[in-house]
Amino acid sequence: MMTSVQKLALIMLVFLISHHSNASSGLEIEEAWIAEAPPVSKVMAAYMEIENETGHDRQAIAMQCDEFERAEFHRTADKEGVARMEHQPSLTIRAHSELELEPGGYHIMLFNPRRRLRAGDETRCSMTFDDQSSVEFALTVKKTLVEDHSHHHH
Repeated sequence: MMTSVQKLALIMLVFLISHHSNASSGLEIEEAWIAEAPPVSKVMAAYMEIENETGHDRQAIAMQCDEFERAEFHRTADKEGVARMEHQPSLTIRAHSELELEPGGYHIMLFNPRRRLRAGDETRCSMTFDDQSSVEFALTVKKTLVEDHSHHHH
């Protein structure tokens, strides 16, 4: 029989090993956020920086979030003056660089939230890469304001 202390030590060891494997993958996800959406919205967009500290290109191939039915990689592309979203099967993060997912560029579409997410809420997510490693992170919901410059005087 394991004592409570032994169980706790085992849990901590598993946590440290899993945390270390994320850090040693050479991939980090920072500044991860979701734009707050209207209450009836079935789709939200997520943005972040994916940093690749390894010497070779990496592919993000899947993502899951606790609060959403599914997630897809997308890119906003301009086609004859019209912005269109294009589904991306994966995202390439070049060696020794970072890929910034931002409004108007690459982003992640999150479908069918399980509950209404408001500014300040968080959801746990996991991104899977081409070598089957994964990085876990939190997405924070932020209220976004579109600035209106039409009334500014210079």
